[in-house]
Amino acid sequence: MQPLKAWLWKIAAALLGLIVLFNILEKSVLSWTVINPGYTGIKINRLIDRGVSKENVVTGFVFYNPIQSVVVVYPTFVQREVWTRSPNEGGAANEELSFNTKDSVPVTIDVAVSYLLDARKVPEFYTRFRADDISSWTHGYLRDTARNVVVALGSEYAFDDINGVKKEEFLNRVAAELNHRTMPIGVSIQQFGLVGALRPPPELANAVNAKTKAIQDSIRTENEVRAAQAEARKKVAIAEGEAAANRALASSLDDRLLAWERLKLQRAYIDKWNGQMPNVVGGEGGGMLLNLPAPGAQK
Repeated sequence: MQPLKAWLWKIAAALLGLIVLFNILEKSVLSWTVINPGYTGIKINRLIDRGVSKENVVTGFVFYNPIQSVVVVYPTFVQREVWTRSPNEGGAANEELSFNTKDSVPVTIDVAVSYLLDARKVPEFYTRFRADDISSWTHGYLRDTARNVVVALGSEYAFDDINGVKKEEFLNRVAAELNHRTMPIGVSIQQFGLVGALRPPPELANAVNAKTKAIQDSIRTENEVRAAQAEARKKVAIAEGEAAANRALASSLDDRLLAWERLKLQRAYIDKWNGQMPNVVGGEGGGMLLNLPAPGAQK
């Protein structure tokens, strides 16, 4: 009986070992993931590799041993991030950027940045930053770099310039310098711009608003003056036209035309006469009015 029991215990132990082995094999051999289009994955040997080579880049279906390896996936399409003061846009924390202008005006700005990760440089990117999640790099290294560039370039402009005609120049310079600093690590800046307006201190903002209103009022007044001058010129032109027409008409009325008009008036009077002579003479010339008796009346 003893040998039989020992043999049964050996069989049970072997079966248990097989079950454990199958579980290990299932986890190690059958573990897999899918790298979708627009993403690049890198397989990292956590036990051997200290770095990542181009041979570690994987796409499509990837099988790996989860005990020994890990697969990190990075997006290789354009990424956009917003850093603002508002908790309703971008992160919940205040992520605005701040700097001082050339004339020592403290300014805060909300910005949006778009960037593209070069798939060919993903291994070097991971080796340098060890970022398993691209967002941690975005809100860490990239934001710090952008803030440094904004501080450096913002100090070269006066507030009125950076808030006016040179705003576009400032933003273009920030984008170019940020791109210059990130290109060596495989990241190209696609766009960098403001979200909203620059925010100076409240007292300066009020002064800027007052200045803007004064400029707008001045422009409106100038437009009204121009409109009034145009209307005056229009009236003068009309009057001059009418005067010229009258002069032309007067010059065309010679003596023969006036005599003809008088004859027309006399003819019209004759056509209307009823054959009776007037019974009143005098008036303006004689200063006296006389009643004339009708023909055949008694003297």
